[in-house]
Amino acid sequence: MVTKDLGMDRRVRRTKRLLKYALITLMNEKSYEQITVTDIVEHADYNRATFYRHYNQKADLIKEIITDQTNGLIQAFKVPYKKNNYIHLNALAPSEIVIFNYIIENKYFYALWREFEAIPGFYETFLQSITRFFKQDINLITPYHDGLDNNMYTSFYAYGILGIILDWIKNDFEQSPDYMAKQLCKIINYYPAESFITGNT
Repeated sequence: MVTKDLGMDRRVRRTKRLLKYALITLMNEKSYEQITVTDIVEHADYNRATFYRHYNQKADLIKEIITDQTNGLIQAFKVPYKKNNYIHLNALAPSEIVIFNYIIENKYFYALWREFEAIPGFYETFLQSITRFFKQDINLITPYHDGLDNNMYTSFYAYGILGIILDWIKNDFEQSPDYMAKQLCKIINYYPAESFITGNT
């Protein structure tokens, strides 16, 4: 019974992966609004019944894609913290920052950023998820300024780092991931703060 369930889980994951890949591929050819469920299933070589077994509508599929990528970005940000037992933010070395490598590895998604921005609610959902992670799971300690609002300081870091990432994406990944990691380290050290990931993660 367990083996059967595992096989079913694998089939579900494979089906969803192919449906997501189909939608992303189609977005290279036409706008999200122009893409139909029929387009998606034909590209993935499935039928409509298979699609509706997993999603109620096209919007549910795109939402899951966005959630996958948001979670992946957060996990990539956590990598150096986990590797170094949650050391301080400004103690990270450029070689330990993998978030830019993650984006390049998932370039098929991020290269379509402008197309995704045209989807109602995408930008807000993506940014809210990332900033929520910073505010809830990253605790910045600011010993340099008594009375400084930690929530505001965290927002400053969150939007600043996100701004760097989004600017890089919108400039078609002009610089290498290594260059971006080095620049991020320089910027973080220019505005020193200590930080750690809380137990909420």
